[in-house]
Amino acid sequence: MTIGTVTLIALIMITGVIIARRTRREIRSEEAQILQGVRKVCKLSTVELSLADYAKKVVPKTIDLPFTKEPTAYLFYSGVVSAGFDVCDGPTEISVNHTKREVRVTLPPPRILSVDVLRFETINEESGFLNAIEPSDRNRWFTEARAALEKGALSAGALERAESHAHELFAGFVEPRGYTLQFAVAGEKR
Repeated sequence: MTIGTVTLIALIMITGVIIARRTRREIRSEEAQILQGVRKVCKLSTVELSLADYAKKVVPKTIDLPFTKEPTAYLFYSGVVSAGFDVCDGPTEISVNHTKREVRVTLPPPRILSVDVLRFETINEESGFLNAIEPSDRNRWFTEARAALEKGALSAGALERAESHAHELFAGFVEPRGYTLQFAVAGEKR
């Protein structure tokens, strides 16, 4: 009877150790899946806005004579502005609490990641022999167009869209696995 009791206790302990190891392996595997998914979501949470605008540009006269006029150009430009999170920028925290079934994600503030001017055209240009539009003027206008596209994206709510899109993607990844999401942006009060 003593041998049977000892064998039974040893069998229960061995079974407990096997179950604990399997549970730890499953937790590590689940945590690795969540962390890989979070990295993918960070890449996907970028939003793009397509914008277009036009502008009238006037260059001051270099030679001011009564029969000369200021060179004028009408420009059209369009482009794509990308906004999102760069996890290398600032404090990023991802933690998984398996007992509470909770994933806490803290990202750095969203920012403009790129501005691509796809089209930059001079629609109409009027300049004279004495007062011409220089290549440096066109280069400056291109830089101004790029800045205007960025400003337009910010006023259209690109950063807010990136944040809400990231929250949706994280929730869509975490919640089907039975976890709740605690999502925050660093430096933002909630």
